[in-house]
Amino acid sequence: MSTTRGRTALAVVSVTGDGLTPHEGGINLAETLGARLLTVKREQHGATVVRNPCVDKVVANYLIDLKLPDGNASCFL
Repeated sequence: MSTTRGRTALAVVSVTGDGLTPHEGGINLAETLGARLLTVKREQHGATVVRNPCVDKVVANYLIDLKLPDGNASCFL
């Protein structure tokens, strides 16, 4: 389990071309929370709406094993 200052480390998933929740907001959220960021390169809202092996693996690893994505992790949808 990954921890940061006594709490579980966090992961943020953000899509580069999301018109409703801009990627810059995802970057800022990850920085504010001290979280790892998974950047998903696509023009759409939401990263987990479309099944994608790359995104699914990173999200499952985090939710099941609390394994954080790599520092510069990215997926293409």
